[in-house]
Order: sequence, then C-alpha cells, then structure tokens
Amino acid sequence: MPYPKLKPDDILGSREISFTNRKDSIHPQLMRLCMDFDLVVLQVQRRAFSHISKRLLSTGNSFLITNRDYRTTGRIFSPWCDTMLELEIFAKKNHVDILHDHLFGGDINETNWR
Repeated sequence: MPYPKLKPDDILGSREISFTNRKDSIHPQLMRLCMDFDLVVLQVQRRAFSHISKRLLSTGNSFLITNRDYRTTGRIFSPWCDTMLELEIFAKKNHVDILHDHLFGGDINETNWR
C-alpha cells in the first residue's frame, strides 16, 4: 500500500494522539498498533495554497498512521482520514498490510532483489 511521504512543507501543524489506557480505549485497533507496534496516530493540519488570496491557508484536520520516526522518514501507512473513526475502520480492515509495511518495509518494488 504505497502512500505519498509526509513532507514537512505540506503541514501547518501536527500532534500525536496518545493512548494511555487499554481498558477505556474507544479505538482499540489504533491503540493496539500504537502501543504494541510503536506506530503513531497523527492529527495533521495541512497547508493549502489559496489562488484567491495568493497565500497559504490551513485546511481541516486529518488523521493518519505513521511510524515513530515520521519526522525523518515521512512514511505513512494509511490514507488521510477526516475522523478517528474512519482511521479506526481502515486500520481494522487493513491491519495485516499496515504491519507488513511497518515490519518488512514498503513496496516490494523498492527492494533490490539479487
């Protein structure tokens, strides 16, 4: 599942969503990915160029799954979702693919096989 890399120039601001209590989590799949596999759920505010005002403006918040080292690698394991519930549904349906990309690397075409 190749997703575009996270570029700092496209982001106005972000924050990591933390999961602290396994018992009270309303997003169990996201909580498990973050606590057991060291992934991160980011709430991101993107930057968009307005052709009317000729400047950069902020867009609505989006949520995505990335690795703990997202500032340097920019790897994303999910599409940009508008709500945490959408991201939870995506993670539930695609958790095997997310973990495969996280543990074994990205696209098979990126690897040089000899």
